[in-house]
Amino acid sequence: MSIGNLPVLAHDMVLMIKAEVKRDLLYMKRYPLEIISFMFFMFLILIAIIYGIDFLLPKGSGISDKGNKEKLVLGYCLMQFVMATQMGWSGQIQNESQTGTLEQLSISGHSLGGVLFARGIAQLPRQTITFYIMLALYRIALPGSAISLNHMLAGSLDLLIMAIGIFGISYIFAGITLLFKRVGFFFQIINFAFLGLFWIDRAKLPEILQNIYDHFPLTVGMSRLMQTLTDPVIASPYSMIEFIVYSFLFMAVGWFCFSRMERTARSYGLLSQY
Repeated sequence: MSIGNLPVLAHDMVLMIKAEVKRDLLYMKRYPLEIISFMFFMFLILIAIIYGIDFLLPKGSGISDKGNKEKLVLGYCLMQFVMATQMGWSGQIQNESQTGTLEQLSISGHSLGGVLFARGIAQLPRQTITFYIMLALYRIALPGSAISLNHMLAGSLDLLIMAIGIFGISYIFAGITLLFKRVGFFFQIINFAFLGLFWIDRAKLPEILQNIYDHFPLTVGMSRLMQTLTDPVIASPYSMIEFIVYSFLFMAVGWFCFSRMERTARSYGLLSQY
């Protein structure tokens, strides 16, 4: 790819994002109850978890400790953020396999990986708004919460950078979906495992896992959001640059894995049949 082609590629990406935004708006208009019901049940699940544990455990232990409830709420909202992103990629591939549009995408003039990236960017505003709606609902339902929505702009920047890293995970999920089509609840189980990742005590992990924890975009983003939305501090420019590098590195790895799996799917003719 030469530098002279960059303006053309940028123009094509803008057009794809525009098309995906229109597609997402049409989808929300056509199926509003699907999005509302998803948010409603995600909200009820965490409320049940919090009040259930508070009822079973004595005061001063577990989730009732100061800061633990906020960490669980933020982690849960981030898990919903990850799940919505992942379902927007691998879930749509599964649907398009049924409707036949996956084959149309695979033979279009745009790469399938580029289409998925445009889809992720187009859906990001909706997912960010949903994230803050969920946080607002939890603030109402959990009096005394230390979560503040006064620094949403800084928090949105952290979500944007973290989303780049999530795109890497979504590429891997999408590639697996290309190969196996119907994956059931496999990815949902992995997404719920992220909740434990946010809740786990880093200090109790082996050193090698601590290093992974410190460089994983989801946990880095969680730590930054905890600071931004509960105890606002000015992060150093170095930490922000480091965060950006980690996220883009994860996306590059995900893109590479997806391209390999897409090549395998094409070689076995898996893009033209369900």
